[in-house]
Amino acid sequence: MKIAFIDFVLDPALPGASGLSDIVWNTARELARLGDEVHIVAPYSVDPPPVLGVTVHRFKLPPVGYRNILGHILIVLAAWRVVRRIPNVDVIHAPEYLSTGIIAPLSRVPVMLVTPGNIYERIANGNPFDPITTQVLKLAARSSARWCALIDAISNEMAMWWGRTGASDSRIVQIPYGVDTTVFRRVRDARAELGISDSTPTILHAGRLSPEKHVEMLIRALPKLSQRDVELHLVGEGAQQQTLSRLVDELGIGERVHFHGQVALADMPKWYSAANVVALPSSSEGLPRVMLEALACSAPFVGTRITGVVDVIRDGENGILIEPGDLAGLETALQRLLNDQEFATRLGTHAASDVRSTLSWTSVVGRVRSAIESSILNTTGTAMGSVADD
Repeated sequence: MKIAFIDFVLDPALPGASGLSDIVWNTARELARLGDEVHIVAPYSVDPPPVLGVTVHRFKLPPVGYRNILGHILIVLAAWRVVRRIPNVDVIHAPEYLSTGIIAPLSRVPVMLVTPGNIYERIANGNPFDPITTQVLKLAARSSARWCALIDAISNEMAMWWGRTGASDSRIVQIPYGVDTTVFRRVRDARAELGISDSTPTILHAGRLSPEKHVEMLIRALPKLSQRDVELHLVGEGAQQQTLSRLVDELGIGERVHFHGQVALADMPKWYSAANVVALPSSSEGLPRVMLEALACSAPFVGTRITGVVDVIRDGENGILIEPGDLAGLETALQRLLNDQEFATRLGTHAASDVRSTLSWTSVVGRVRSAIESSILNTTGTAMGSVADD
């Protein structure tokens, strides 16, 4: 199989280690290991480390800019101009639906979307996008639902949303993201490496600081826990950072809440390993990779009963589930994990075992490849010729 990936949701200087780029690279490595010919088209500003069987096609970012919807559209069109010059591609793959919404109607080659979300699900559960971006994403989602040969919806509820958006059941599969279990594993002496005292109870939240993540719930819960020395560590950036900082000041807990900003992906296993609890009180997710990474590192996890989370977490077995917006429930869950170390350790052990048995990239990509073979290659043939009409 010859497959072309489009990779643009990332820091251009961090290919494979930011945004959605790690999904692209972990999938690409596994497919190359299986003997497939893999091409990655991306606006990287640096050359990524070479991988046998993977060819990288770099292109320059458009001058309009990167962090705006017009710039994103121009990036996708620039990527398309590169992809269509790669001969004899069998499948085009993208991890987001703006690319597929633009390219799938243009391409003679089947397009596969692996999507972490859906704009209509976002609108229903806490949309972080501005009105113009929202309208563009609606159009892209509808186009992807109509034209993509295969949509990996990654969770049960996300499959439902893509069905509502217009994709037929025959073109939707449910294969979760994988976890790089060679990277995400328990780190000994993680606290010492991060400068956190062994005696300090620690709660970690990793991800965007945006409304649907409800980080304010963790901040409000902190003063109500019986341990007065519990620290909350926030890894990530986002539009709510100033609002959350003001809330911390209002509650007078500035010495107990630490904003770390963006952290290198390679350092995240230390943070997961150092935490007594990893908490994600979101109202909207696709399949949160933070959750999967934390579980792979044996971290006790608290999440909400929402799409993606409930596909993985079994309450009381490999994590704790609360209702979205339930502050009292969050406080109870955090308190239980901080008080009962034996229970917390048992949850973390079961979680890591689950991830390693079913969610390694080797396992997941094997399922992805089987879906491509059965749903795309067997119906279209394996020699597709040029990507588009000239």
